[in-house]
Amino acid sequence: MTSYYWAMKRLLAKYGKYFWLVSLAITVSMWIDLIFGDGDLFLPIMFSLLTYYFFLKGTGRLPDDKDPFSG
Repeated sequence: MTSYYWAMKRLLAKYGKYFWLVSLAITVSMWIDLIFGDGDLFLPIMFSLLTYYFFLKGTGRLPDDKDPFSG
């Protein structure tokens, strides 16, 4: 394995539970664009659902056995 792989693995292990905050920032900007600009409705809804999913996974409220995306 490359050093990039191990660096990403350490990064996700250390900061993975806070990843939903990145998604939240994008979600807020999409909703602002929709309300004050002429944004698309699909993107804010999609990013809102992704933010909620990442929040549940990051805080441990969605275990792997109930996760619809884990094989």
